[in-house]
Amino acid sequence: MPASKLPPQSRTWRRRLGFFGLALVGLIVVCYYTYLNIRHDMRLITAKQQNVFEVFYQRARILSPAELAQFIDESAIKTAIFSENRDALAYVYGYDFKTLAPLAQIPLMPSIRETLSTYQYVLSYPEVINLYAIFDDHRLLGMMADNRDLPARLQPANRVLNKMDHWYHYFGCAAFAMTHEPCSTDEAQVSDIYTDTFTGRQTITMYFPFDYYDQASRAYRYGLTGIDIAVDAAFKDVLQPYEGLNPSRTVITFDAVEPCRPHHICLSTPLMRTKAGADLYLKWSYTYDDFMQRVLRYSPAFKLYLIALLLFMLTWRRVYARLRALAHTDHLTRLPRRDILDQAMLQDHDYLMILDIDNFKSINDTYGHGVGDRALVAFARHLHGRIRRGDTAIRWGGEEFIALYKGLGNEAEMHQCVARLLAQPLQIDELPMPITFSAGIIRIRDYLTVPDAVALADELLYHVKQHGKHNIAYYRGQEIHQIREPAAPRD
Repeated sequence: MPASKLPPQSRTWRRRLGFFGLALVGLIVVCYYTYLNIRHDMRLITAKQQNVFEVFYQRARILSPAELAQFIDESAIKTAIFSENRDALAYVYGYDFKTLAPLAQIPLMPSIRETLSTYQYVLSYPEVINLYAIFDDHRLLGMMADNRDLPARLQPANRVLNKMDHWYHYFGCAAFAMTHEPCSTDEAQVSDIYTDTFTGRQTITMYFPFDYYDQASRAYRYGLTGIDIAVDAAFKDVLQPYEGLNPSRTVITFDAVEPCRPHHICLSTPLMRTKAGADLYLKWSYTYDDFMQRVLRYSPAFKLYLIALLLFMLTWRRVYARLRALAHTDHLTRLPRRDILDQAMLQDHDYLMILDIDNFKSINDTYGHGVGDRALVAFARHLHGRIRRGDTAIRWGGEEFIALYKGLGNEAEMHQCVARLLAQPLQIDELPMPITFSAGIIRIRDYLTVPDAVALADELLYHVKQHGKHNIAYYRGQEIHQIREPAAPRD
C-alpha cells in the first residue's frame, strides 16, 4: 500500500521506524569506522615495535660461556652465605642436567662489579629473565637478577640433550663430532612461547650455538647460550597499547591462524620475524561489551554521530518533509506525483480540476517524444505559474495533471481563478501551434473519496473533449457549463 493510502497512525509509525532505522545504520557505520581505526592503530603500533630478536642477537654475541664456566669453577664459594643478599647485583648459578641438583649459587657483590660485566649488561634489560649456557658435559650455568626465582631443584622439560630440538638442530649430525662445525648455519633458534619453570612467566627463549677449546680440560666444549625473554615486558607496547580501554585479550603467537573466541571481534597482524625466519603474530580481540565501550567512550566518530543525531532530531520534521517531497516529485516536470494525493489532502481543498493536453499523442507521433517531453514541461510550468500560493499542481500521469484549489468560497471565485489558464496561449518553439488543454473541475464534498472526485472531474474533461476542446467544464446544479461559453468547436 502506498504511504499516501496509510492511516495517519501507520504513517507516524513508519516515520518512527525510519528514524530508528537511520539511527541504527549510523551506529553500524560508527562501529565499522572504529574497527578500521583499531586496525590502523594496530599497524602503527606494530611498526614502532623494535625487533627484540635482532636486539638480543647482537647482545648474545658479546656473551662468553667460557668466561661464565671459568668464574664458577674458580669461585671459592659455591653457595650464598645467606639465603638472600640485598646488596647482590645478580646471582650466578649452576645445575647438573643429569642429577637435576644445584651446583652453585654465587652472589655478585658490588666489590666485583666488573666480573662477568657483559652478562650483567644483558641482564639489565627488563625484558631478560635469565641468561644461561647449556654445556655438553650436562651443566647448566647461568645468571639471574633475583635468587628467589631459582628453583631448589632443576626441572627441565627434557633431560637428554640430544632430544632437545635446538640442541639436535646444531649438534645432532654425525659430522659435528669430527669438524666441530654446527650442523646448521642458522644464527639463532627461537623456542615456542612457554611458561618459564623458574619464574612462571610467559617466555620466549633464543638459543645460540657456541664452542671453544678449554685449556684446563684440554678438550673442546660446546653447547647453547640461552636468553629467556619475558613476553609481557618485551612486547608491552603491543600487548597493552592504550592508556584507556585495552583489548580484552592480547596474544603473541607463532600461529598464523588461531580460532576467534565466541562473542569476540578479532584482529591479527604479522609483528616481526625471528632470526630463524619464523613469523611472530600479534592478535587482539575484544568482547562485544568492550568493543562497544571503546566505541562509546573513545571513538571520535561516535561523538560526531551523537552531534549529527541530535541535529537530525531537531530538524527531522523538515528533513523528512523535504525527503518526502523529493520522493514524490516527478523527475521530468518537477511537480508532485499522484501518490501524494490522499483523502486528507483532498478534504483540505475546495475544488479539484483534472487537465489533459489536447492532441498529445499526435505531438509525440509527429515531432517525437523529445518534443512531447518539452511540451509536458512547458505545460507544467504554465499550470504551476497560474495557480495561487497554497494551491497545488500534480502530475497525474502521462499528459494528465490535477490542480487543487483552496479558499474558493463560490462558483464566481472559482470561475475567475481558473479562467487565467485560458487567458494566454501556451507556445513553444518546437511546435507550430499553441499547446491547448481540456479540463473538468468539481466542488469537493465531504463524502467524496479521491477516486470518486477524480472520476467526476474526468467525466467533465471528457465532455470538453467532445465539445471542441481547450476549455474547462464544471457543474452548475445538474447542468454542465464551460468557462468559455459558448464552447467553440476545434479541430
